[in-house]
Amino acid sequence: MPYVLGVDIGGTFTDVCVVDVHSGQEFVAKAPTTPDDLIEGLFEGLRLAAEQLDLTTEAMLAETVRFSHATTQTTNVMFTWTGGSVVGLLTTRGFADELLIMRARGRVAGKSLTERRHLRATDKPPQIVPRERMGEVAERVDRHGRVVEEIDTGAVRRTVEDLLANGVEAFAVSLLWSHQNPVHELAVRDVIHEVAPHAHASLSHQIAPITGEYERASTTVVNAYVGPTLERYLQRLEQQLKNRGLRVPILVFQAGGGVNDVRSTLPVSTIESGPAAGMVAVRKLSVAAGRPNIIATDVGGTTFKVGLVINGRWTVAPETIINQYTLLSPMIDIVSIGAGGGSIAWADSGRLRIGPMSAGASPGPACYGWGGQRPTVTDADVLLGYLAPERFLDGRLRLRTDLATEAVKRHVADPLFGGDVIAAAAGIRQVVDAHMSDLVRKATIERGYDPREFVLAAYGGAGPVHAAGYARNLGVREIVVPLSATAYSAFGAVVSDTIQSAQRSVSHDLSEDDEALEGAYRELEARARRALDAQGLDGPGVQLSRWADMRYERQLHDVRVGLPDGDHEGSISARLARAFDARYRLLYGDAARLGSARAVVLRIGVDAVAPNEIALLDVVPGPAARRAVEPASRRDVYWPEERRWLPTAVHIGSSLRPGGLVEGPAIVEQPGTSIVIPADARGQVDPARNLIISFSPLGD
Repeated sequence: MPYVLGVDIGGTFTDVCVVDVHSGQEFVAKAPTTPDDLIEGLFEGLRLAAEQLDLTTEAMLAETVRFSHATTQTTNVMFTWTGGSVVGLLTTRGFADELLIMRARGRVAGKSLTERRHLRATDKPPQIVPRERMGEVAERVDRHGRVVEEIDTGAVRRTVEDLLANGVEAFAVSLLWSHQNPVHELAVRDVIHEVAPHAHASLSHQIAPITGEYERASTTVVNAYVGPTLERYLQRLEQQLKNRGLRVPILVFQAGGGVNDVRSTLPVSTIESGPAAGMVAVRKLSVAAGRPNIIATDVGGTTFKVGLVINGRWTVAPETIINQYTLLSPMIDIVSIGAGGGSIAWADSGRLRIGPMSAGASPGPACYGWGGQRPTVTDADVLLGYLAPERFLDGRLRLRTDLATEAVKRHVADPLFGGDVIAAAAGIRQVVDAHMSDLVRKATIERGYDPREFVLAAYGGAGPVHAAGYARNLGVREIVVPLSATAYSAFGAVVSDTIQSAQRSVSHDLSEDDEALEGAYRELEARARRALDAQGLDGPGVQLSRWADMRYERQLHDVRVGLPDGDHEGSISARLARAFDARYRLLYGDAARLGSARAVVLRIGVDAVAPNEIALLDVVPGPAARRAVEPASRRDVYWPEERRWLPTAVHIGSSLRPGGLVEGPAIVEQPGTSIVIPADARGQVDPARNLIISFSPLGD
C-alpha cells in the first residue's frame, strides 16, 4: 500500500501526517519534540503513525513513495543563537564593516513601533561574524560585471589560512557586484576547498544574486551559520531512514512554499519552513472547498502565525527579517507573535502579560508534569475545562490539573486576582485571544483587507482551542478547522509541489527595453528549469510565473507584483506598472498613490513549479444529510464571555461524519487538540470531514 509522508518538527511537538495514496485517508500523529536530538522525536512520531496503520515503522517506510520534511532546525539556530557554525566572512577590500553597520537599521530591524520608540532599550543582534573573523580581498568587479582589478589568489589563500587558525568552520563569501559576474567568488571558493576541502562555503551570487550589499552579505552569512548544522542533521536523518527501510530521497520544505531534494536546498531557505508548509495546506483547502479568501491562523506551542490566501494564492515577502538580520530569501508572507499553548503568563506591575517567553518542549507547561513551574496558556485551558486531562494526545500524556492550579495561583491569581484561580485562567485566555486578534488585524486591515470578507482557518495544536475567541473579535462569521488541523503543516508537506525560483536585479535601461526585459525573463525561466531538471523534474507539466519587485522612485520599500497572465496589452514594463498601481492602491489606499512619481522595477524573477506527481484522492464535495449529533458525554466548561460554568457537550472527532451538526456550547476532541464551539455557534462536518463553525446573529 503506497503512502505519502510529511513531517513537521515544531518547538513543542513533532507532527507526522501519512496519506494512503489509494484511499486518500489521512493519519496524523504527534510526539514531543526532543530538542537535544530532533531525530528521536521524529522517529517516535513515525512509530505512532505506523501503529495506526497496524504496521511497524520499517514496513511503513518501505511502502512510502514520497517523504517531505519541514524543519525548525535552522529556525532554532537563529532564534536561540545556539548550534550554529563559527563563520568567517570574505568580502571586497573596504567593505567588511557593512555587516556591522547593518545599513544603520540593525538596532530596530524587525522591531515593533513601540519597541522602536524606546531606542535606548534596543541593540544590535549578536554578531554572527565579529570583526576578527572578517577577511578583506583585493579585487573589484564593477556594476556592469567588468573586472576592474584581478583577484590575488595568493593573498586569498593567506586570508583563508588565518581565518581557519581563528577557528572558522564555515565561510561566507560576498564580493562586490559578484551577482553581475561571479568569477572572483568562484576563485575564492576554489582556494577554500583547496586549503580546507571539507569546509562549508556559501557564495553570495548563489544565495542571493541581487543588488544590495548588506542584504546579500547578511543572507550569505546566515546561510553559512545555519548550513553545516542542517547538512549534518539531514545526513544523519537520511542514513537512519534508509537503514529503517525508506527507499526514496528526502524532500526538504522551503519557506518559499515548495520542496526540493537535499542537494538543491539552500539552508537559509528552510528558516520558518514549518509555517510555510501550513500555508500550502491552506491553499489546497481553498481550492478544494471553493473558498478563495482565507485567513490562515496557526497556533503552536510557542507562536501564533497569520498568513493570507487571496484568490487562491499566497503572497511572498521580497525580504524577511529574522532576529534583526535581513534576508533576501523568498518566504511566504507570514506574521507572528510569541503567543501559543506554551506561552508563559506573568504579572507585570499589576498587569497580566502573556509571552513572548515560552515553556516550549522542555520543560513544557506545568500541567505536562515535565518540570515546568510557570503558568502557560495550556494550563489555563486545562483549568477551564477545554482540554480533557485523561484524553490529551489520545491518553498518552495525562495532564496534571494540580500542577496547573499551583502554577496559575502562585504567579497570576495571587498577585492579580486575589487568589481566584479560575478568574486568572479566564484572564489568561482572554488576553491571549486579544493578542491573536490584534495580529490578524495587522495582517488584514493594515494591508487593505476586511477580515469579515474572509473565512478563517484554524490549525496547529492550540488553534482550534482558541479560534472562536480571536475570530469573534474580528467579525469573522465562519471558521474552518481542517481534518488534519493538529498536524496541518505536516499535511502541507505531503501535498507540496517542487518549486525553483530564479531572480536578478535590473537596471533602468533594461526595464525600459521591452525586448531586453523579455530576454531577461526567458533566461531566468531557463535557469529555473535547469534547477528542476537537476532533480529530474523538468517535464511538460512545469508551470512558470513571472514577477517583479517595484517601488516608486525615492521610496524605500518594495512591493512584489505578478506579471498578469491575461494582460497582453502594451509592453512588459507597462503591464508591470499597471499591476503595481493596482497592488499599491490595495495596500495603501488611493490617497497614498504618487501619481507624479515613476514606478521603477528593481528585480525580476520567475517561479518554476513542478506539480506533485503523487495524485492524492480528493474528496468530491456532494450533498450530505444534515443531522444533529448526540454527544459522547458532557462536562462543565468555564466560558469567559459568559462568566460562568456551563454544561457542555463533548464529541469525539473521529466519530463525526459528513453532514453532522454540533450545536454549541460544545467541545470536539481530536487526538492532538480540542475544537471549541461557543454557545452562539454551531459546527457542521463537510464532505471532506473538515469542521465548519458558523456564528449565529447573536455573535454580532
